[in-house]
This record gives sequence, C-alpha cells and structure tokens, in this order.
Amino acid sequence: MTCRCQSPAEHAQRAVDNASYAARQREQVVERRIAELDARTPNPDQFTVEDVEQVGCNLVLRVRYPGCAGCDFDRCKVMVYLGVELKKVIRWRRIDPHFKGPPGPARTLQELREAPSPAARFPASAEGWADALEYAKRKDGVR
Repeated sequence: MTCRCQSPAEHAQRAVDNASYAARQREQVVERRIAELDARTPNPDQFTVEDVEQVGCNLVLRVRYPGCAGCDFDRCKVMVYLGVELKKVIRWRRIDPHFKGPPGPARTLQELREAPSPAARFPASAEGWADALEYAKRKDGVR
C-alpha cells in the first residue's frame, strides 16, 4: 500500500482520524449488543403483578415484564417465594426474577422494597402455574 499523504502532518492526522473512526465503530457494536441483551432480560424495576396466590406461608406470583421482548410466555414469569406473606408484596418496587442466593433479613427500607430471590421459577403457562402452586404446597408442608 502506498501512502498518498502530502506531508508527515497530514499522515499523522489521517492516522488519528482512522483510529477515531475505528473506536466509534467498536462503540456502536458494543451499544447494539447491550441493547440486544437488554431486550432479552427483564427489567426488575418495570413490572406488573398479573396474578398472586398465597399458599400457606409461601407465595406464587405471575409477573409481567413489558420491556422484555425475549421473555417467553407473553413476557411473564411465574415465581415461588418461600416464607413471604402477601402484604410484603405491596411494598416491592423491584422484582428481579433471577436467582441471587438465600436472602438475609431485611434491614433497610430499600431491602424491604426489593423482592428476595425466588425459590423457584416456572414457565408462565397454565401448566407452569399449576406446577408452581404444587411446589409451594409441597414446600409449605416441609416448614
């Protein structure tokens, strides 16, 4: 490849411009990938509780995440929470459907406003809902 620059200064400027262009291209690829991942992952701050049932001391929820285009079953998740009373759900402003490990006792107002990690998750189909209720009943008998 032959350099057609008229001076070393022009050559240096073209090199800088080329590097800047390549960096912008990489940033755009990263931004597109982040947007694709965001569309497949439920936003725990944007949800609607579609259905709820208290089973003994356990709770079964069907939650819709409207921004989750990649969520199966009409953007819904069915989750089982062990040892959670219905009145606590009223405070929740964040429901993350992902498993985070065993919850400790809530100490701050923020922790009271966030759902604990679900004990189990099921497909948001009629069969999944029935399976979730059965699991909650079985776990209630263990306590």
